[in-house]
Amino acid sequence: MRQIAEHVLKERKSKVLYAVIHQFIKTGKPVGSSVLENEYNFDLSPATLRSLMAELEKEGFLTHPHTSAGRIPTDAGYRAYVDSIIEMQRLAVIEEEKIRKEYEKKTKEIDALLSQTSRILSGLSHYTGFVVAPKIENNEIRNIELIQISKDQVLVVLLTKTGTVKNKIVSISIDADDLYDLKKFLNRKLRGMSLTEAGKRILGEIQHYENKQKNMIEFAGCISSVIDSIQDDIYMDGTSNVLSIPDFKDLESARYLMQLNEDRDKLKMIIGKDLNNKIQVKIGEEQKDLSVITTSYSYGNKIIGVLGIIGPKRMEYEKMISLVDSVSKVVNGYLSQIGEEDDDE
Repeated sequence: MRQIAEHVLKERKSKVLYAVIHQFIKTGKPVGSSVLENEYNFDLSPATLRSLMAELEKEGFLTHPHTSAGRIPTDAGYRAYVDSIIEMQRLAVIEEEKIRKEYEKKTKEIDALLSQTSRILSGLSHYTGFVVAPKIENNEIRNIELIQISKDQVLVVLLTKTGTVKNKIVSISIDADDLYDLKKFLNRKLRGMSLTEAGKRILGEIQHYENKQKNMIEFAGCISSVIDSIQDDIYMDGTSNVLSIPDFKDLESARYLMQLNEDRDKLKMIIGKDLNNKIQVKIGEEQKDLSVITTSYSYGNKIIGVLGIIGPKRMEYEKMISLVDSVSKVVNGYLSQIGEEDDDE
């Protein structure tokens, strides 16, 4: 009996596995050897196809429901499939141009940009899109503006280098000249400082301020609360898209997705703490029958946040990975433009 070279056998198994996954994604039905024979040009006998599928099942990449002779991919099968395409697939030029057109109305406020990004991810994938805002330790203060809006009220506006804008109305009685001097003092002391460090130092800086009015300490606490309000927000869009997919007739999966929508800390745990510029794919297991595809986005050379999609385990991984990757690149481009505009000011 002729011995088949190991690399040939491995290649055949890979092709059969990917064909089973493609077919299952397309139809949602278990895949038999006869379907592969009719739908895919393998140039292999039905007996060989059955043998390869049986080996893939023994190796944990395929399984079959008790009610069917066909096979479906396991989480390990999906993982092998995803790992093989993660560096290979990119959106077609026309699709990437479509993404760029969505960003034509660009804004220097990152809140609006990230909210728009979650909608784009959702709209193009038909799943749930999300963006995690820049982590507080990666944000630096660009400017603090103090605007007197009445005799006893001041509007505190905080702008970070990544474009996040936060504001709060503070009750304080202070004349216009003192307010102007205080603004200059705070910008001199805190500009360029990380939000984490600024939040810790604001009270001490005010205490050393030349003007020793008692209400200045309270004012410092109010500014500190504005700084603290810039947290790792998550923009999420399209939860209903996933819930309408037939795969989510399983109430447990639907319930879990709703929990992610309501409990953003749970989603942050799934995404993970380590930020890198690689595409990450988490399949099934702790996420029930969900898959989560993420990557990072950057400001300058610093990774500051994460974006991605949540969808069913039975999704078109090549297309979704390319979508997430391309959207990340477009976001990086706009943030880079914002940075260049800041440098020119």
